[in-house]
Amino acid sequence: MSSCLQVCCSATLLLLHATPARAWWSTFAGDPQHTGVSVVAAQPLEVIHWSTPVDLMPPSGDILIHYGSPLVTPANTVIVPVKTGATGGFEVQGFNGGDGSLKWTLATDYVLPPHPWTPSYSPALTASNRLYFPGAGGTVYYVDTPDANGTSITGQVAFYNIANYTHSGFDSTVFINTPLTTDSAGDVYFGAAASVGAS
Repeated sequence: MSSCLQVCCSATLLLLHATPARAWWSTFAGDPQHTGVSVVAAQPLEVIHWSTPVDLMPPSGDILIHYGSPLVTPANTVIVPVKTGATGGFEVQGFNGGDGSLKWTLATDYVLPPHPWTPSYSPALTASNRLYFPGAGGTVYYVDTPDANGTSITGQVAFYNIANYTHSGFDSTVFINTPLTTDSAGDVYFGAAASVGAS
């Protein structure tokens, strides 16, 4: 199954490898409607130009995981969400789309919601090339320079106002549970769930 993941991810990267500077893949399945349709024709799939793992600790047996979609900036930086632990843990990596060299890695404190299968961890790009990716407690991190080598996190926001965010209060009770999606105005959308303990 892991080789299938590599081939599938590689096929996606091949599709995006030859994209012109104005073409990009900004969100899960390519657009806000999640059509998975590219405006750029794919290269022949006879050769893998480069590949990268999307799961550093894949489970044995059945893999009940929906892996996040790679993104591609207009400057051909390929952004890949990566599962780092056996039961969770994520980071986002940026690669040079031409040769597959690693440009940066950004850790996230995102916590998975309660689930019978691992949901998708999917960042998104805005039309102005700002990268958003989920954090803990329903927060979202953003990066304004996703094409820069060694880039870092620019800031963190929350749909309930970041000033109200407390690690102890929200990290284990508020969860982003859908892929992120952006619109032409740069707004970011996602689903969130809250769990309330017994009183």
